[in-house]
Amino acid sequence: MILKEINQAEGSNPDRIVIIGGGTAGLYAARELVRRGKEVLVIESGSETLGNFAPETYDSVGKTHEGIRIGRSKSLGGTSNLWGGQLVEFQPVDFLGREWLPDSKWPVTYEEVAAYHRQTYENLGIGLEYQDDAAVLKQAGVTNPRFGNGMELFLTRWLKIPSMAVAYAEEIRSSERLKLLLEHSVTGFEFSGAAITGVRIVGPKGGQQILRGRTFILACGTFEISRLLLHVASSDGGLCPWGNNRNIGRYFQDHLIGRVASVEIRDKKRFFNTFSTIVRSGQKFQPKLRLNDATLRTERILNLYGMMAFESSVSENLVYLKQFLKAAIFSRKIEGVGDLFRNLIACWKHLLPLMWKYVVANRVFVPSTSKVSLHIQSEQPAMPESRISIDPLVKDSTGMPKVILDWRTGSEELSSIRDFTRRVDSAFKKSSMAELRVEEALEKGDQSFIKTLRDNYHQVGGARMGFSEDDGVVDSDLKLFGTENLYVVGASIFRTSGNANTTFTALTFVTRLVEHLTGKKQSHPL
Repeated sequence: MILKEINQAEGSNPDRIVIIGGGTAGLYAARELVRRGKEVLVIESGSETLGNFAPETYDSVGKTHEGIRIGRSKSLGGTSNLWGGQLVEFQPVDFLGREWLPDSKWPVTYEEVAAYHRQTYENLGIGLEYQDDAAVLKQAGVTNPRFGNGMELFLTRWLKIPSMAVAYAEEIRSSERLKLLLEHSVTGFEFSGAAITGVRIVGPKGGQQILRGRTFILACGTFEISRLLLHVASSDGGLCPWGNNRNIGRYFQDHLIGRVASVEIRDKKRFFNTFSTIVRSGQKFQPKLRLNDATLRTERILNLYGMMAFESSVSENLVYLKQFLKAAIFSRKIEGVGDLFRNLIACWKHLLPLMWKYVVANRVFVPSTSKVSLHIQSEQPAMPESRISIDPLVKDSTGMPKVILDWRTGSEELSSIRDFTRRVDSAFKKSSMAELRVEEALEKGDQSFIKTLRDNYHQVGGARMGFSEDDGVVDSDLKLFGTENLYVVGASIFRTSGNANTTFTALTFVTRLVEHLTGKKQSHPL
C-alpha cells in the first residue's frame, strides 16, 4: 500500500519494522519480511517518478566520481531503476582476507554467506537450474577452455526485470502488511538508551513527525546512510549511541572500470562461442574472466574480472533498440519514435540473425565484423582516507547537511591491472584463441593510466562490517555497534569490494538478516 501521508495512529505503531529507503535492498527486505508475517513500513524520500538527488546536496573533491551524480536515483525502486540487473557472486578469498591487503578479512566466512545464495537467487526469480555455471555452459554448448595461468571462465546472471518497483508492484499495492510512505525524508532518530524508539521524518510541506517501530533498518544507499549517521552523531550529542564511532563514512571504495586492451581473434568460432552472451528461457548469462581463488591467495594481486566489449558499426543502433524495447516492456515514457525507424533501417540486415541467435541458438547475436576489446573491473584497497563526510554549514530543504565524497585510489591498482591483463594475454595465446594489444600506458606501468578508468557506480563502505566498533560500524549481524535494534543493509557494510558487482552479495546479506529477525528461512506468499 502506497501512502503520501501518515496519520498519528498509524505513526504510533510500536511493533512494526521500519525500513528507511525504498530502493533495491529496502524493497527486497520489505517483501521478504512481509512474506514471513511481519508488518513493515518503508519510508522513501522520492516518489514513483524517476528522480535524482539535487546537485546542492553532494560534492566530490577527490578522484572524479560520476556515480555520486548519475549512478543513483531518488525514487521508489532507487538505483534498480537505472541498472541492468547483473548479479555476480563474491569469491571465498574476498572474505578470507589477504595478509598483504590490510583490513581485508571479514568477521563472517564465505560459507556463512554462501549458505544464502540459493535462497536469494530463488527470491529473485532465478531457478536452481540456472544457478550452476557448469550446467548452463553445457546446455549452451560451450566447452570450458580451461585457460590455465590462474584464469577461469565464469558467468554473471541478469534479472529479467531489473527494477524492484516494477518487479514487486503487485505485492506493494496489494499487501495490507506492507506500507510505503513516499516523499518523506528521515532526518533523525529518537533514542531510549541503546534502543531506537522512533525516526524523525520531514514531509514535502516541511512538517515533522516521529514514527514508531520495534526494529529499524537503514537501506537508503551508501552516501545517504553515512550522511544520516554522521548528521545524527554531530547534532544529537551524547544521546547518540554511535556518536564516538570514527569509522562512519570511512573506507569508501568503488570498482575501477575501463578498457585495457584490444583483442586480435585467432579462432573466431571458439572465441565468439565462448564469450557471446547466453540466453536460456529468457534468462541472460554473460561469460567473463577472473583469477581463481588459489591464485589470489598466493599472488600479490587485487581481485579483477575481465569482460569482452563487442564494437561494430551498428553498436549504438543495437543499444538504442534494446533500450527502446526495455522501455516499452516496462511502460516507461517513450520519446523519439521517429528515431526508432532510423535505427531499424540501420540495423535491418542484422535483425534476422539477431532473432535467430536469440530464439534458436539461445545466444545474443554479435556481428562477425565486430571489433573486440578487453575491459576490466578492479577491486581497490580499503583506505580510511577514502571517505564520505558532511558539511554541516550547507543544508538542504529538510535540514540535512551536504555530502562530501573524497574518493582515493591506492598504489596497488596499476600493477594488479597490468598483471591481470598479461595473464589474460598468456591464457589466450596458450589456447590459440586470441591475443591482446595492451594499452601503451598500462604496458609501461604509467600511473596516468589510472586516470583513464572510471568508477562503476558500485559505492562500497562508510558503514562497514567490523569485529568491533574499533574497526567497523556494524557487527556480523548488520546491527549498528552501540544500538539494540538499528541495522544497515546494502554495499555500505562491505569490508572489501572484490571484483563483483555489489547487488547480489548485498541482497544475500539481506536474506540472512531477514532470517535473523524472523527465525524463518522459507518464503510464503502474501
